[in-house]
Amino acid sequence: MEKIYFHNKKSLDNKIAKIKKQGINKLHIISDFDKTLTKATRNGKKIPSGIALIRQGDYLSSDYPKKAFALFDKYHPIEIDENLDYQYRYKMMQKWWQEHEKLLIESKMHKSVIEDIIEKKPKLFRDGVDDFFNFLYEKGIPLLIFSAGIGNLIKSYLKKRNELTNNIHIIANTFVFNSQGYATGYENEVIHTLNKSETKIKNQNYNKMISERNNVILLGDSLGDLGMVNDLDTNCIIKIGFLNKDVESKLELYKSKFDVVITDDGSMNYVNQLLQDLSK
Repeated sequence: MEKIYFHNKKSLDNKIAKIKKQGINKLHIISDFDKTLTKATRNGKKIPSGIALIRQGDYLSSDYPKKAFALFDKYHPIEIDENLDYQYRYKMMQKWWQEHEKLLIESKMHKSVIEDIIEKKPKLFRDGVDDFFNFLYEKGIPLLIFSAGIGNLIKSYLKKRNELTNNIHIIANTFVFNSQGYATGYENEVIHTLNKSETKIKNQNYNKMISERNNVILLGDSLGDLGMVNDLDTNCIIKIGFLNKDVESKLELYKSKFDVVITDDGSMNYVNQLLQDLSK
């Protein structure tokens, strides 16, 4: 059962009052995708990421899974160990994502893989996500989805749900495919869990859309997601974190970094209620 914790309720109330006074037309949303807009677990088991689905799905060359799992076993423990030096972890994540991008290309990553995953592996979104997307679209509130996952999958999942609306902009690792349908690399530099703070929003239309919207609600499930706003000129930020596992050991840390912490793979109900309150 989800629980909701607050870092400083008085400070949060002040932020809410400030955003409310300035109006919903001064607000935009920045959110991670996997394990933030989507659930982290199903029936107590971890839901695989897009990369994991490719790795497990026997889609690519015969030696791809072995090589991909070797990269995972080498780098994932570093990714999740917040006791290690940050710069070391950053460097290792950069190496992991670049090595894996090269491996995918060499293993003949094809756009048909994306199509097959969308058809056979539906994404389990958090309860209340439909209301979240609908509210943002109806009110014309921009949503930036910022992910280290595969942009092609994110776009396709949203399109399949009829939720890829014109107020949404996606920054992720999006494959470019050649005329034969094979991946030639990502559109831009790789995005990993620790470099979101350095990734620039280059889309001029989106920048124009948010140019006068300096109030932000940030949604994420990792501490690295806090960097998603670093490239923006912000006035007031409400940070909401989804703590999906290791609640006992990580709760105090998350409470010190996020204004609101939602535990146990909870719903979007708090976020939706907050948006309703801000629009009154």
